Amino acid sequence: MLKKNIFILSLVMLLLPTFVLADGMMIAPPDRYVLETDQKAVIFHDGGNETLVLSVMFQADAENFAWIIPTPARPGVTKSSDELFTALDELTRIVPNDKRALGIDFDYAQNIMDDGVEVIESKQVEYYDVTVLTADDSKALIKWLNKNGYNYPEFGRYILESYIQNSWYFTAVKIDDGYLADNIKRQLRYGHAIPLRLDFQTDKIVYPLRISSITDNALTHEIPVGNNDNDLIVEDINEIAMPLPVPEQGRSSRPYYLDENIGILLYVITDNKQSLPKFDTLFAGWINKDTIENLAYNDNGDAWFTPKKNQYFLTKLYRRMTRAEMTSDLYLRVADDNETVNAPGSRDNSFVGFIWVIVIGGVIFFILLILVIVNGIRKE
Repeated sequence: MLKKNIFILSLVMLLLPTFVLADGMMIAPPDRYVLETDQKAVIFHDGGNETLVLSVMFQADAENFAWIIPTPARPGVTKSSDELFTALDELTRIVPNDKRALGIDFDYAQNIMDDGVEVIESKQVEYYDVTVLTADDSKALIKWLNKNGYNYPEFGRYILESYIQNSWYFTAVKIDDGYLADNIKRQLRYGHAIPLRLDFQTDKIVYPLRISSITDNALTHEIPVGNNDNDLIVEDINEIAMPLPVPEQGRSSRPYYLDENIGILLYVITDNKQSLPKFDTLFAGWINKDTIENLAYNDNGDAWFTPKKNQYFLTKLYRRMTRAEMTSDLYLRVADDNETVNAPGSRDNSFVGFIWVIVIGGVIFFILLILVIVNGIRKE
């Protein structure tokens, strides 16, 4: 009973504060920078429906910026919570027996055509302005994005074109200037913002990563280094290091370079164990419906998600990638087996194999011993 309580308790304490959009492209205003350093996501997939909760770590000198998230179908966009990641982090750290208030305000939802771009929905989620849209031309989409303050670079048009050809939707998110109080500015300056949740239909579990390979227009501007207005100005961001405003607990305080790897951490909850090429499986194990519901709660005290089934499989995957390696979106694969990893009750296979050898060897020895005894008795 004690072990069960510890297991459930650890489940309810998860994630590190981060910035929305584990995936997508982050964009700073002109003459400012914002750089992703890590991405996190919780993916729940069941019956052709995917729930994607996104969060990112970043460095920035911008107090407000934006990002773009592509999805294969129209998403519903709502607020999520840091608690969800914190709970999953605690849950997947359990390794017994292992040796190794702003609310949501809908502005309008009618479809609006704007020169090849169709605005499907626009609304406010906490301090975010969120617009869900589609397009039939990449040039028109870039024009719309730049017109509405997203500063998307022309050299990244080929990626938008690929999504458009596959009829994907785009979720454009930016900070509402009306909510930029000092505490929110401080959160953003320290690389933290409220996670977002996107719900959409897809037969295949997908994590949209490709657009993250595009850096924003900070590369073409002078970037201030440090926290003071009189800090050094440089022209080539690739030749400088930008320090974190405040070193985060557990992270190095050394400078972050643009060409460094970005950590991709995925929590995938679905019917079976999942895998991705070159990703390490940090945790794999079964979790029940109650455990999933207790991971986090919304502002009304309701469970963050209500699963249909009584049991699902949780896989925690991790990899560090350069932007040059982000050439495609990540489609999860069903693993070869549902063998658990670092989960309560998981076993060391080498030890299990050793036990089987001992048992089988003992049985054979016992049989031979009986035969020798019987044979000796007959001779007498």
